[in-house]
Amino acid sequence: MRNREFLIALLCVFLFELFGCSKTTSPRLEKPEPVQTFQLLSEEQVNSFLWEDDLEFEGISEAIKQSQKYYRRLSDSYQFRYGDYVYSPREMEASLQLFLEIIQTYQGNASIEEIKKKFLFFESKNSKGNAFFTGYYEPILKGSLNPTAQFSTPLYETPKDLLKADLGAFKTELKGQRIIGKVEGNRFVPYDSRDQIAYSDALKDRARAISYVKNDVELFFLQIQGSGLVQLPDKSLKRVNYAAQNGHSYRSIGKLLIKENKIPKAKMSMQALKDYLYNHPEEVQQILNYNPSYTFFREVSEGPLGYIEVPLTPGRSIAMDRKLIPRGGLAFIATHAPSFQKRLRVGQKPLKRFVLVQDTGGAIRGHGRADIFWGHGKLAELKAGHMQNSGYIFLLVARKEFLKASSDLISLK
Repeated sequence: MRNREFLIALLCVFLFELFGCSKTTSPRLEKPEPVQTFQLLSEEQVNSFLWEDDLEFEGISEAIKQSQKYYRRLSDSYQFRYGDYVYSPREMEASLQLFLEIIQTYQGNASIEEIKKKFLFFESKNSKGNAFFTGYYEPILKGSLNPTAQFSTPLYETPKDLLKADLGAFKTELKGQRIIGKVEGNRFVPYDSRDQIAYSDALKDRARAISYVKNDVELFFLQIQGSGLVQLPDKSLKRVNYAAQNGHSYRSIGKLLIKENKIPKAKMSMQALKDYLYNHPEEVQQILNYNPSYTFFREVSEGPLGYIEVPLTPGRSIAMDRKLIPRGGLAFIATHAPSFQKRLRVGQKPLKRFVLVQDTGGAIRGHGRADIFWGHGKLAELKAGHMQNSGYIFLLVARKEFLKASSDLISLK
């Protein structure tokens, strides 16, 4: 029972029993969200849209190089699908290199015309026929390596008894589904919920605390962001990044407070959520437990790291559904972003730019859904907290005839 491999084998033995158990005893199954729309644009549609980069391509080169590093780590057998088209990691890397060469060689509208000529454009739409954008950032929390009266909430690394299994390895019809849980006696059961971990001290002797932070509210928002910096008493910084999750479904406390008429929908933001929780300490446990999902962290030397394990670039990296969208690929977004003066919101301004899909998130599900990474600091926090706008998302990949690509992978079309 001490060996993780043996525990995985034990899962096989109890797989049949697992599917016959009730909700209170069965580990949770993660099922893919239903697909909305992923559509190849015609030449006419591409020409009818105004493609421009509001940052004049500043910062895009670094983001591209990070995605290229990701593709170089992958074997040639890995595949990236854009509708009916399939690309190898080498082709994805070459696609980004072509884009980089275009923006470095051509100026102004000439670069856009070259991109339109040499790339395929796919639109990712939600059920409303457009896209929805939120934002995230890298928070800085004060903390300590040891528990103190001021810093008493543990920031846990992944517990050793947390087990993950790809159910597609057991049954082909379950491909894409996974299960997270732990072994108790001779049964595989759901892993501990947020309530058990945060308020019943369930992991006290089962997981190491990387550090300790101020309270459950600060930890909760760090978990929502997925990465952050912990500032220790000596002013040094410890960077932490997403490592694992307890297998329970993500549920939005923002939607809960809107439904219960505690925060008007028009005024909802991350800042409004924090203010409400700090002003109603007696409700904190109940509200936070509405989201049973719990994130575990790891220490990293660089970052913040996205899902493809490369550092994110502020304003150029976005998170999308990892099950539907090719990882590391080029995208174009058109929406509006909140604008501020002296930390006061004064309106919105158009946002149109090329970005890279380098991350994912528990609340980022389905087509036409993206989270924009804004960096760290107070302005990034404000932008992320107030970013809730509709718009459009397009995924771009080079036409194969313009790539110096290997001939072993061809279009399925």
